[in-house]
Amino acid sequence: MAVGRHRNDLRIAVLRSEAGITGFLPFHLKLGGCAAPVGGQICDYQGVIGGVEDPGPRGGRLMRDCGLSSYDFNHGLAAQSILEDNAFSFSNSLRADLRDGFDQWQNEVRAQTKQMTKLNRMVRKIEREQGELRFVRDDNSEQAWAAFVGWKDMALRQQGAPGFPGPDWIADLLGDIRVVNTARFAGLFSTLYSGDRMIAAHFGMRSDRAWHWWFPSYDPEMQQYAPGLLLLLFCVEEAARIELKEFDFGRGTQRYKTQFGTRARRLCEGSLERSGTAFGTARVLRKSAQRLANKALPEQAAAFVRRAGTKVFRAGLI
Repeated sequence: MAVGRHRNDLRIAVLRSEAGITGFLPFHLKLGGCAAPVGGQICDYQGVIGGVEDPGPRGGRLMRDCGLSSYDFNHGLAAQSILEDNAFSFSNSLRADLRDGFDQWQNEVRAQTKQMTKLNRMVRKIEREQGELRFVRDDNSEQAWAAFVGWKDMALRQQGAPGFPGPDWIADLLGDIRVVNTARFAGLFSTLYSGDRMIAAHFGMRSDRAWHWWFPSYDPEMQQYAPGLLLLLFCVEEAARIELKEFDFGRGTQRYKTQFGTRARRLCEGSLERSGTAFGTARVLRKSAQRLANKALPEQAAAFVRRAGTKVFRAGLI
């Protein structure tokens, strides 16, 4: 609903059987009948909401019924067979399993890394040198939000990436989600202060069972204290305190995700396509080429081919 308020190319396919509605497929309609997942490049989970019956080869029937030539996904849920069967690449979304509480999660992390011990020492160090730490789960300060945006923008530009938050529709969407606070869904702008100084901030979302890590940033002048990791630790502890079942770090191989993630959700990248269309045929060829590259080339070279294909097809981007 939030994306629909800021994009006029959003469509929602209603999937039906004789028994009634079975599911939904939200997508952005692009040139040539191509489609991207709802939210495009900022969507961390993609796929059919509910179920789909008899999608046909390569999802061709589903694409035909939606009037599409193709549907690209790069954070598809591999648990959905229609996506898994049409994927050419797989990855993981790591998460902290909090079903047995914060202490149990800490014990699992300690069994696989020394990072937890280091962070506890860092807490004592920063409080001794800079001031007592104070965590705010949902900070409504506009000054704090402006500082967060500035830090994130600078960090991304230093990496050679477009600035933050990017296009106007993303800025508007984040602002929209930020003010939502219901039992089943909310935006969360969380901050960490040392004394009176904000040292780290994160904007994410939560449902009634999960907190999703989305856009973190920190004060670069405080980098020696690992403020981003300290904030992450506070967020995970707070998620457990309010009885959420998981803290989801999202897809990626960043070191902190492998250190703090105790469970993983399988994701996949690929496309659904309708035969007989130019854009659909092109994606069939791309999948074949990528699968061959995965087998024949070193991992880094295969990843380069995958990124190049994404750029050429603008797959998953809006």
